[in-house]
Amino acid sequence: MAVCWSILVAASLTWNIWRSEHTAMEGVYLQARVAFEKDILYRRWNSMHGGVYASINSSTQPNPYLKTQDRTIKTPNGKSLTKINPSYMTRQVHELQAKETGIKGHITSLKPLRPANTPDEWEKKALIKFEKGIQEFCEVRSMQGEEFLRAMWPIRTEKSCLNCHAKQGYRLGDIRGGISVSIPLDPILNTLHKTQLAIILTHSLLWLVVMVGLILVSRKLNRQIAARIKAYKDRQEAIQASMKAKKDAKELKGLLPICAKCKKIRDDQGYWNRLEEYISEHSAAEFSHGLCPKCAQELYPDILTEGKMKKDKEKD
Repeated sequence: MAVCWSILVAASLTWNIWRSEHTAMEGVYLQARVAFEKDILYRRWNSMHGGVYASINSSTQPNPYLKTQDRTIKTPNGKSLTKINPSYMTRQVHELQAKETGIKGHITSLKPLRPANTPDEWEKKALIKFEKGIQEFCEVRSMQGEEFLRAMWPIRTEKSCLNCHAKQGYRLGDIRGGISVSIPLDPILNTLHKTQLAIILTHSLLWLVVMVGLILVSRKLNRQIAARIKAYKDRQEAIQASMKAKKDAKELKGLLPICAKCKKIRDDQGYWNRLEEYISEHSAAEFSHGLCPKCAQELYPDILTEGKMKKDKEKD
């Protein structure tokens, strides 16, 4: 029972630890997926409006890769504005996201217009897989000494994208690139380790409580079994002692040499013994001496005659 209980607890512990890891990683994956889908939505919103304008400042400068005549405009009061296209908007959101949450985003392509959008080796592998029909690529990877869940999905060419990318040979529906999302795992793993520690402690406590109960029950049963074994042994010893006593009991068997006149019996050593002595020695019988009527008449005739006459007078 102890072995079965230990196996059951170990199996439950293993399954719960695996389940906690799976749930945690599934949550990270969903977080990355939501981040990508939001990127696609606000990019589409930007494209629907043909780009949006923002004030020029130190963090928002005119995009040198946006070749349009209205890239920079001025308001009636003389304020300079620059056009923010979907890619520029995505890049700025990714920079803000990395600063605020630690989640890294990167828009990339095998034929980037902006050199900073060149894919790294992992992103390049993902983009090649997208060309072969794979719809997503996800792995746990190390970046700058820290563990990240890296996930990437393809970006397909939409009608609004052709304004800038048709000259690159893209057609409607083509895979134009992808967006990678990298989520740091250290905070998630720290929480996961605390959860797993709680699972281990709970299972250990449950295992210990049941094992103590099993030990107590086992000791009680062992005492009962020991008592029964002792009683059985005592009974067997009594039976054996009885059998031995019966075996050791003196019995007279076989042919006994006896004198025809004096009735002495010859023993195994050749000595002649009185009948009562021989029987007393070789059996459990004891003798009480007396006289039969015939011998009494021979030995004590006077006493017997007087006794008989006395009895006859009493009858009369």
